Amino acid sequence: MTAPIAPATDTPPEVAQAEAEAHEADELLAALEERVRDGDDKVTPQQLAEQRELSGFAKLRAEAQDKRRAELVDQAAALADGAGNPAPVAAAYDKATAAIAELVAAVGQHDQAVTEAGRLLREAGCGPLVEYTQVDHGEYVTSEPHHAQASRTAPRVDPAAPAFSFGQGSRHTIGAGPLLSVLLDQVTAGDAAPMPQGQPHLTAAPIREHANRHRDQVRAFLDRANTTKEK
Repeated sequence: MTAPIAPATDTPPEVAQAEAEAHEADELLAALEERVRDGDDKVTPQQLAEQRELSGFAKLRAEAQDKRRAELVDQAAALADGAGNPAPVAAAYDKATAAIAELVAAVGQHDQAVTEAGRLLREAGCGPLVEYTQVDHGEYVTSEPHHAQASRTAPRVDPAAPAFSFGQGSRHTIGAGPLLSVLLDQVTAGDAAPMPQGQPHLTAAPIREHANRHRDQVRAFLDRANTTKEK
């Protein structure tokens, strides 16, 4: 047969113990006083005084424990209502989501434009972005690649990839995936993105693996945070 679960109590063990000691000291004092009233001459004034001191001290200890508990609860409540409020986290999450979506859209627009510009330059018959020069090493000759000179009026383009140059460096697509991977590694470097104990660092395992493991918990947290934010 399973033993019943003890009901929860609001009084921590140390407070309960101090209160029990104070109650016991009070009972002992009351018992001594009652013996004096009954004419028991074995109870001395010193015993009575000592018990009064013990009773008073025990009450002070109980009050101190209760005061300390109240202070700790107040501190915890202040933290929970302040920095521990989940609403700012939800707001920052929404802001970060919008910013990343904006970044992905900007990358997509950039890459699409670069791809189309490369297609137009190839259609225009522009020269290749990379040319090869014969280099004589004495006993053998190699063909060494180098970026061809390009200008606004004589651009160069990769014959197969979305890359070209109008001079002053080349243009090429970047892709949202590579860019986000570098961004994520940058902002989570070191201990900036701690994971639950026993789980790999955020960038040490596939993002989808982390997301699948924590999605329900995070969604529930954000739902509660948004509810808090609306109040």
